[in-house]
Amino acid sequence: MSQGWSRTSLRLLGALAAVALLVSSSEVLTAAADGPVDTTVPRAECGPGSAPETGLQGQVPLADRQSGRSSQAPYQCNLELLGQFQGQGQATVGASYGHCQYLGTIVTGSPRAERPGVNVVDFSDPAQPELTDSLVSPATVGGTWETLKVNEERGLLAAVSTGILTGGVFFSVYDVKTDCAHPRLLNSVAGTQLTLPMPTPGHEGGWAPDGRTYYATGAVGGTIAAIDVADPASPSVVFVGTTGLSNHGFGVSADGNRLYVASALPAGITTFDASDVQRRKPFPLLRRISDISWQDGLITQHAIPFTDGGRPYLVVADEFGSGGVRIIDISDERAPKTVRQLKLEINRPENTALRAEDTARNGIFGYEAHYCTIDRPADPTALACGWVQSGIRVFDIREPDRPREIAYFNPPGQVGQNARLVNSAHATVPVGATVSDISNGNVGNPPLNLGPTDLTADWCMSPPRFVGEQLWVSCDDNGALALQFTNDAYPLR
Repeated sequence: MSQGWSRTSLRLLGALAAVALLVSSSEVLTAAADGPVDTTVPRAECGPGSAPETGLQGQVPLADRQSGRSSQAPYQCNLELLGQFQGQGQATVGASYGHCQYLGTIVTGSPRAERPGVNVVDFSDPAQPELTDSLVSPATVGGTWETLKVNEERGLLAAVSTGILTGGVFFSVYDVKTDCAHPRLLNSVAGTQLTLPMPTPGHEGGWAPDGRTYYATGAVGGTIAAIDVADPASPSVVFVGTTGLSNHGFGVSADGNRLYVASALPAGITTFDASDVQRRKPFPLLRRISDISWQDGLITQHAIPFTDGGRPYLVVADEFGSGGVRIIDISDERAPKTVRQLKLEINRPENTALRAEDTARNGIFGYEAHYCTIDRPADPTALACGWVQSGIRVFDIREPDRPREIAYFNPPGQVGQNARLVNSAHATVPVGATVSDISNGNVGNPPLNLGPTDLTADWCMSPPRFVGEQLWVSCDDNGALALQFTNDAYPLR
């Protein structure tokens, strides 16, 4: 997602370019275009207590939006609401650790918010969550966008203040291991909530698995930075460079030596050797190993490395273009290959017109995959994704080439609540043409609405988190949710 240009962002981009340690291109080994694969995913078989979708798989039909059905109760299948903290909503991506959830922020919401900053919600009793704290350092008040991430191994929560497409300025890192309900700012200045400026890209962020490196990327110019967080009280930038014309999110291998960077245009993944950064070599470089791209999708969001039977794969989601989710075999990292693509029925090309009708007044994001998670990095059994207006979708991936849907939960739309949900990017950002449908060929008469979003369906964009037999997640309008699996849908045995 982007927020527009400013003079500040242009100056920062120029500064980054001036000091960049350029990515080495001398080791490009392959640049392959991916071929077509099977995209069908069988519908979930909904057990007792479910309230299934009334249309296609993943669809919130226009008739349901107009009648009010989509705002009255969730569409749910083998997954039901256990507890919720809505608050002021959240902006795009939240995080979770221990018995707590953290709601991301949008910079425009801070002046109007009753509790500005990242709201901390204690789910010790998932049925009765409680707001326990608000994180108000510069990075957490200034809009966290897609940078609010937790490192599980070290129990650290971090965020970069989001600049205009590229520039960050502030970085905050919190201890959530000691008390997740009351995080402690570790890199504060003289015991205050202030932190030192640290100009980095500020659109997307995330951790290396060992928690020693936090990477940040910008949406324009392919900017990327690595922050050394070995000492969380004194983080420092150890690498600034570029990955190409554009990038987005990424994934990091278990050993930290590989960086899988998502490309915005064209959609795809570039694999880099990041061992220089991981080992803290002087004058580090990212060395390009391979590229894989595809036409079926647009603006790749992020990548999740995992292994199945020792064989390495990536889960990759496309943010636009109804590209869905891909499972990519990277056993030959010089020649990665998609083995399966997951699309809901509403994502299929023949349903482009339906997508346009349904989502015309509900923002730039339609029925798109955004952020996913797996239940474990080795031999995962389940994949859960925030699928924007299609809600939360859960799949059985015990056989990576034969995924099937097992559960979903699409929370009710919050029609008429725009003014109250000051921290929801969905509720507060005016609508324009629906990019997902334009990218699918609906250019003759693209939907256009210059008023507020109608909120007939939520934007569920955060990575869910498996917690025993529950799934915790946050959506823009409905806030933090604790969901309970039913009908023995999960765990998978």
